[in-house]
Amino acid sequence: MNQFIKKCFWFFGVIILANLIYLGILFYGSQGFKKVYDIHSFENQKYDLLIFGNSMALDGIDSEYLQQKGISNYNMAIAGDHISTSLMMFEEYLKHNQKPKVVAIGLSSAIGRSYMNPVAFQNPEVEFFYHPSLAENLKNPPLLNFQWLAVDMLKILMSADHRRAQMILGQWKTKKIIPDNSVYKEQNTSLVDYSNPYLAQLVALCRNNGIQVLLLELPGSNDKRNQIPFIRTIELKDGQKCTLHNLNNYTVTQNVLDAQKDWLAADHLNEFGAQKITDYWYQTVLKPIFSKE
Repeated sequence: MNQFIKKCFWFFGVIILANLIYLGILFYGSQGFKKVYDIHSFENQKYDLLIFGNSMALDGIDSEYLQQKGISNYNMAIAGDHISTSLMMFEEYLKHNQKPKVVAIGLSSAIGRSYMNPVAFQNPEVEFFYHPSLAENLKNPPLLNFQWLAVDMLKILMSADHRRAQMILGQWKTKKIIPDNSVYKEQNTSLVDYSNPYLAQLVALCRNNGIQVLLLELPGSNDKRNQIPFIRTIELKDGQKCTLHNLNNYTVTQNVLDAQKDWLAADHLNEFGAQKITDYWYQTVLKPIFSKE
């Protein structure tokens, strides 16, 4: 019996050690994982602009470029995020940091309703840091909970493009190029839906704190773009009216983005495309706002 107990202790000890080693690898090897840790640890930060969204905002809004233009900012977008998580993260941010002047919410209707899915879902990385739970970690240890990140580690080992990629002010920047060879086609604009209650709550939280809100649709590949006007007014779930800037407008983006040079993957911009679309957003939306100060 004593021998059996010793083997059990050794077995569980090896499992715990393996999970701790894996967490260490993620912490130092996965820039996205480390970013979530950094954000959850923010205290006494003072950014004039915060950017929320999923991977399209993570790749597509160039925070370093905006910083060079004099706008203190941080890209809070997380890959695979849901807007309910963005709301929670911002609520936590306001408890420990100075409120920003502007919050931008990068929407991704070009690729469907993942970010504003009617059914809220949790981001495992965010939950791990924001709501730590020993019971949850025992039930779903890091080796299982973050198993998909092992693929990212392999990409870093095998791909020079991934090794050279950087996380700068929260934006994931890479020079990797995968051309967009898709062809534009008319989109059914009725598929764009802004009735998600978490979007209304996030907008209301900003307005109640005297923070200006900017909603922007991020550009998808050629075959995902539409002809919805660049500027229009939308109504949220609770009746709030908001101005929306549609960077997924085909007429706008075909004059800004190069299909052969500016894409990282389908619907995701590399750093060349991100700087171009961010410059357009800066010139048309942000510069008039921040030049008034």
